[in-house]
Amino acid sequence: MCSPLLLLIVWELISRAGWVPAWFLPVPTRVLEALWAMIASGELARHVGISMARALCGYTAATVVGIGLGLLIAWSRLVEDFFDPLIELIRPLSTFALIPIFFLWFGIGNTSKVMIIFKACFFPIVLNTIAGIKGVDRRLILAARSLGARGHQVWMRVLLPAALPMIITGMRISTAISIMALVGVEMLSSDSGIGFLVIDAQRTFDTERVFAGILVLSFLGFGLDRLARWAEARILGWHIQTSLGGGVA
Repeated sequence: MCSPLLLLIVWELISRAGWVPAWFLPVPTRVLEALWAMIASGELARHVGISMARALCGYTAATVVGIGLGLLIAWSRLVEDFFDPLIELIRPLSTFALIPIFFLWFGIGNTSKVMIIFKACFFPIVLNTIAGIKGVDRRLILAARSLGARGHQVWMRVLLPAALPMIITGMRISTAISIMALVGVEMLSSDSGIGFLVIDAQRTFDTERVFAGILVLSFLGFGLDRLARWAEARILGWHIQTSLGGGVA
């Protein structure tokens, strides 16, 4: 936690010294004053609540559909042959390149924003689910079958537990992606949310509010990542992680 504090100190000194114009890099204390004003007025809470509701809806839908489809693809070669070309055709497309189509299909309301977040989060989750199931050591499956496990027992007691670290990794990656997609679409077409707050301040050259909004986004991303790590540690308490040095984490 020392590095962010050091960065703020250096930023404050550079801004106070006048080495850069205030409109280009405002003094951090003034950014914090603008942030406090938004908190005190209730404006920030309203925009954060709207943004997080959109992100949660899109992320939850991507998690449910991504894991479900990933399991089906890993289970059936027929399902894989059907969906794999579609996934590989759509996955390289930029999420923001599809925004005009989503606006045409779903309008400019919350539905289109949720669908854009869904598209951004879906692919890391489904691909990690497939990789997790297919990457299970075959010897574990053979051992389970030799002990009498059949069908759903192999899935529930061997495949899913072994693949869970990969699945949760995909979900964790998608938490940050959901925020990035959310902010992008709110900046393009919205009258609420953190992305709108930042772009609206930019239009009036209110740099302090711009940086305050960016600071909020940074804290949201950091908080979601910490929450994802906490959930991962709780769910995968049995899972041993190794460091690059060979130590056990």
